[in-house]
Amino acid sequence: MKSFVFKLKALLRLKENKRDVALSQFAGSIQEVEKLNTNLIEARDRQESIFQLMQERQKGSFRGEQIQSLQSSLDLERERISKIELELKQAQEIKVSRREIFLSKDSEYKAVLKLEEKQKEAHYFQENSKEQKELEDIIGARFLFQRINRQA
Repeated sequence: MKSFVFKLKALLRLKENKRDVALSQFAGSIQEVEKLNTNLIEARDRQESIFQLMQERQKGSFRGEQIQSLQSSLDLERERISKIELELKQAQEIKVSRREIFLSKDSEYKAVLKLEEKQKEAHYFQENSKEQKELEDIIGARFLFQRINRQA
């Protein structure tokens, strides 16, 4: 029986490499979204702590420059939160697009893999049929040989 040789092995490796690259990029996007979520939570916590500190200072005796300093810190945190929210939204859009790219590359890879399996099955079926025919020919020849020997 001849061994099976998949002629599109290079294509299969190429599709696999592209799939791996797409998966890596998708994983990087997920990490970026998680990092930005963490940054957003931290920024909101800082804003809340500044706001609470500002409220405490307003209850007691306070100086104008302290409140002004806290107010500017609060404004900076609001700007930082807005910036992080925008980056997070963009990162989530990138994550979605990279997920779609990965799924596309994965399906292309699986299609070539499935083609390989079908070709392998067809090869083994064909080789098995050849072997079966050879065995039938041998059995038929032996039967004829024995029949000729009996008549002689």
